[in-house]
Amino acid sequence: MAFTLAGTLSAVPAYADPGPNIKVTAAVPDGRWLRDETIPIDLTITNIGDAPATEVKAQGSTYSGPHYSFEPNTWGELDLDSPGATLQAGESRTYRLTGLIWAVEPGNPVVRLDVRTPVDTDRADNTVDVPVNVIPPETTERVAGQVYGDKNLDGVFSPGEELAGITARIGSFTMPQELSVVTDAAGRFSFDAVPVGSHRGLYFRDVAGGWLMPESTVMRLDGSGKYEALSIRGQQPLSQALQAKIALDKTSYAPGGAAKATVTLTNSGAHPLSGLFVTCRDDSGTDLKIPQEQWGAFGSPQAGALAPGQRLVLSVTAQVPDMAAYYGTTALHCDFNGKTYLSGPQVFLEAKVPGKRADARGLAWVDKNNNWRPDDGEGLANTVATLSTRDNKLVSFARTDAKGYVTFPGVAVGEYVFRVAGPWKPIQGDSTILHVAPPYGWEWRVQLEPR
Repeated sequence: MAFTLAGTLSAVPAYADPGPNIKVTAAVPDGRWLRDETIPIDLTITNIGDAPATEVKAQGSTYSGPHYSFEPNTWGELDLDSPGATLQAGESRTYRLTGLIWAVEPGNPVVRLDVRTPVDTDRADNTVDVPVNVIPPETTERVAGQVYGDKNLDGVFSPGEELAGITARIGSFTMPQELSVVTDAAGRFSFDAVPVGSHRGLYFRDVAGGWLMPESTVMRLDGSGKYEALSIRGQQPLSQALQAKIALDKTSYAPGGAAKATVTLTNSGAHPLSGLFVTCRDDSGTDLKIPQEQWGAFGSPQAGALAPGQRLVLSVTAQVPDMAAYYGTTALHCDFNGKTYLSGPQVFLEAKVPGKRADARGLAWVDKNNNWRPDDGEGLANTVATLSTRDNKLVSFARTDAKGYVTFPGVAVGEYVFRVAGPWKPIQGDSTILHVAPPYGWEWRVQLEPR
């Protein structure tokens, strides 16, 4: 990144040789920098000569102390393998270089920066040494606060909302061990000596009463003490107050057809809900996609609201994707959440998309050597196998080959239950397979064990 300063510099001394003259200064920006984070260096290059400086390039190395490694591509137009920069007479540019300290030895690095151009009337000011001062890694910091259950949903602590007996933990992959304390009767916790670091995670366990806590609070501890008065808000799941139901107008659709859904939202709680929104997933390209504008305030604005006891009905429409015909199903899978809430309700509704047929092929196998993968000789050979619907209607039967593979010809796409004859059962208790038509299908595997 470069910044250009265009302006009038002091006149070149009369004794200076004519031509370009590069002058270099550099410094680490002010801040409480940590050893485990990216640390910038601002390099300023000024042409104090009276002619353009061309092919200006730079390089850097650790002059003393722990090794400081520049990040790839940090040099930009100054890279030694690039054509280099051109600075007009009197022009100054500042480049933000970045790097990391890759060493465990104590102390602070000193980085030497060297800037070169083919023609320079004075090279004595082309090199600069830059101290990279960081907070000593042995520095510790106090982290403390209060945990409360927000019963009245006002977003601040009120008397009677203290959450006692909750385990608070701080950890990081760069910490030698995790720290743990338990909140007192007032919901307060305190860690008196947490090592500094750029990523320290605070999280909570053993939370009773159905309260949900933030998954993790990521802290940058630099010894400044800014995490000594945390207020950690616990919430009841949004799904306790917000109920969501979806009904489709049909149980079966044709590819490209219109699917209409009726969505009913109800606030069964004692407090108004606001900032509500809906997001619907499509993980495989077969699900129904509801345009955000159809959700109104519950769409992109994320401004849906429901008064206590209010019931709201929304009607939405989506086109059934053509790809659904290869899977035999389409679905509406929606999450109902709020900007200031946790764990809203989820609704999943499925419909059939009949039509395509294809051979269903898979492997029945027994893990004889307990390595959790099928090896030669582990296929269940010469055994009768069947495909059935979930309500136990037989769809097809066939016999496995010498390697344990079985093919059921011309089966309609969709979900089926796979079974084999004899003293065998699926190891996970459920042998449901998803039969998908080419080119999206695959050979499934069912692991079996003795009954």
